[in-house]
Amino acid sequence: MDDPTFENFVAQRLPALFRYAMVLTQNRHDAEDLVQEALTRTGLRWAAVRRKDSPRGTSARP
Repeated sequence: MDDPTFENFVAQRLPALFRYAMVLTQNRHDAEDLVQEALTRTGLRWAAVRRKDSPRGTSARP
């Protein structure tokens, strides 16, 4: 991700987050709520997340 803004992170990851939430909840409404809550919490802490090597939690290091 070249531009580590929260908006770009959401735009890139939203479909995958929603699919995962659907697997967890088996309900569209609950999945939407889960994703909204997760993104709200992430957005509030974005400054700290952005300082990490990768917002998705994967490391470039072996």
